Amino acid sequence: MSELVINQIQANVPKAWNPSLETKIIRAKNAEIWDENEKRYLDYVGGYAVLNTGHVHPKVIERVKKQLDNFTHSCFAYAPHQNAVEVCTELNSRYPIEGETKTFLVNSGAEAVENAVKIARYYTGKQHIVAFKGGFHGRTYMAMGLTGKENPYKKGFGPFPDFISHSEFPYNYRDISDDEAINMFQEHLEKIGSSNIAAILIEIQLGEGGYIPASEYFLKKIKNIAHQNNILLIFDEVQTGFGRTGEMFGANTINVSPDIATLAKGIAGGFPLAAVIGKSEIMDAIHDAGIGSTFGASPVSCAAALGVLDAFDEENILESVKRHSQIMNDFLNVLKNEHDFIGDVRGYGTMIGVEIVSNLESKSPSKDKAMKIISNARDAGLLLVNCGLEGNVIRFMGPLTTPDNQVVEAMEIFKESVKSI
Repeated sequence: MSELVINQIQANVPKAWNPSLETKIIRAKNAEIWDENEKRYLDYVGGYAVLNTGHVHPKVIERVKKQLDNFTHSCFAYAPHQNAVEVCTELNSRYPIEGETKTFLVNSGAEAVENAVKIARYYTGKQHIVAFKGGFHGRTYMAMGLTGKENPYKKGFGPFPDFISHSEFPYNYRDISDDEAINMFQEHLEKIGSSNIAAILIEIQLGEGGYIPASEYFLKKIKNIAHQNNILLIFDEVQTGFGRTGEMFGANTINVSPDIATLAKGIAGGFPLAAVIGKSEIMDAIHDAGIGSTFGASPVSCAAALGVLDAFDEENILESVKRHSQIMNDFLNVLKNEHDFIGDVRGYGTMIGVEIVSNLESKSPSKDKAMKIISNARDAGLLLVNCGLEGNVIRFMGPLTTPDNQVVEAMEIFKESVKSI
């Protein structure tokens, strides 16, 4: 960026919100972006796992342009519009919750989580929410409390609501097995007292917590325990939804059905939209006007969401995810075998995390090495970011619509970036 722009940012934007990329982007198409210097990058950040259907997908843009010719805003609680009705109808027919469902549209993942918890507490008449260590659920106040990663998200912002607690998430690479995590979870419930627990909130695969997938076995156990104790199960699918795990939703991938789910990120191709979907009897329990949102169900964002669904229905995106997953895992596991600082390669679909350590024996997290690899990749034209409790996991969040040859190109750049360490 020019010195003028840098000075503008420093003068007008909080330091905590300063961008990571040192140049401005000026245009993008699918999995590629170009900066102000005309340098081309493969975008495996994807607006933080938002651009599942890529930058400016034609079907999304077509729907949005058509809507812009009609009207740009209507608060749905006062004046309904067809786009929102269609999005809710589509999500109710597609998301795998047992029985009839209803959907409430909001603006962001954090707002969806806040409302899911609000609805669960209202419906059950109970207060406590159990979340998991390493989980990320947003930056609003209660969502921060639900988040199980202290630094940087919660540091200095507490105290948080005392009706929230956290149990251990299974992490096989760090020797926390499914059964150990289940035993600790049961002990946690006994300590709190299940009679006052409204809901269990969990990601199917941790996002910010290190791209750690939960197994079908573990999640089925959690569901059984929840229902035996009259506790609702909420899946936070903000990042696992819309194809990233290899199926339309993470719940399809692990064959477990929750009572409520939250959706966002990939839902609308880069336009702000999120959803809470739940069993009808739960969603209908709220009194009139007990939930609402001025900008939720934006007609423009809903048009974009319908364009996203058009793309999934017409372009075999889920088949592409399966191919891309195979390509990526083949490359990354070869690298793992060649370098003793790659401790683990894991994840559903193309939602793959590569854990970087000092060496295989100690397994000591090495954020420095991870950031060096990310820096090398950026210099070579591949954008990546890190995650994990120690910041030592490199994650891949590229568009699911990336052409196969560009997936291979991204893996080749990553290979060279690793080799240069």
